Amino acid sequence: MPELEKIEGLSIGLKKYLLLNYEIVKLEATRKASEVGSSLFSLLMLGIALFLFAFALSMGVGFYLSALLGDTFSGFGIIAGFYLLISLILLIGRKKIIEKPLRNKIIRKILSNNNNV
Repeated sequence: MPELEKIEGLSIGLKKYLLLNYEIVKLEATRKASEVGSSLFSLLMLGIALFLFAFALSMGVGFYLSALLGDTFSGFGIIAGFYLLISLILLIGRKKIIEKPLRNKIIRKILSNNNNV
């Protein structure tokens, strides 16, 4: 009968071990998700600030070019053409310019082993 007690003790120990491993994995996944989420949120806030800066700058340059050219719409047409060109470049190269670097950054963040809490 001592073998049964040893097997039962081993079974209880194994259950505890598996539950602790499950909790560790769950906590690690939560930590990684919060790191990635906070990074994405901070990038979103930075993106909004840069958008507002670019918008204000574009308005200023549009008015300046309009005054320089003597036509109200010419300056804003030039600015619109510039943004159309940037959009086409990003559309054509979006996988290489945006998607791949962003995906790699997220994967590196998830797989990083730094335990800074």
